[in-house]
Amino acid sequence: MSVQVTGYYTNLNMDEDLLDRYFAGTCTPEEKARVELWLRKPVADEKRLLSESWQNVSFYIRQGLVRSFNPWSTYLAAACMVLVTLGGIGWKIVTQDYVVRNVSQHYEAFDANGLQLNLPPQAAARVVPGVVSNSANLVFCGNVRIHNTSKEDIDMRLNLSCVNDSHQNKSILLKARKDTRYVAFQYHFKSDELVVVEEDRIFDLPLPLQQKALEVLEI
Repeated sequence: MSVQVTGYYTNLNMDEDLLDRYFAGTCTPEEKARVELWLRKPVADEKRLLSESWQNVSFYIRQGLVRSFNPWSTYLAAACMVLVTLGGIGWKIVTQDYVVRNVSQHYEAFDANGLQLNLPPQAAARVVPGVVSNSANLVFCGNVRIHNTSKEDIDMRLNLSCVNDSHQNKSILLKARKDTRYVAFQYHFKSDELVVVEEDRIFDLPLPLQQKALEVLEI
């Protein structure tokens, strides 16, 4: 709702079009000098005009049509909005972690919050929503197919649960690009030799690894 405050220019002999050009910066130097001279002139009954104008504005404020402007209240409202938004995001992070586990005796397909996974028996996956992007942890023994169907890249940690040397760190970091498919497999069962490759790059692998990767595509 806009409020019109009248009484300033009606009896002051100034062309409103000229004022518009002055404030737009499009008037001539002569016109600019004329306007600035006019602006410096005292206004007759200035106090009365201001009083009447503010009474008019106060009426609209009391009617709820106009709210008084306070920059700090605006900043505070914006800060509260940010806190509420971030609080909502934090709540989602805590409550909406997506966990899947294959408790069957064969490979199973899962759709885990933007990740389509083919997991071997006893494998588990946990997807953690983030403010900017998601992250995921996979724990498995054997072979896995991964398809990131989300609109963002996902940082993943692939952890092997069955290796002969339990003292070594058996994990690999993968940035799964959006709309990209991967296969991850152990070249030898229960070894720490984990191979991860995009499905459309399988034929760039050495021949023995190609054969193993093609077997994974059958799961």
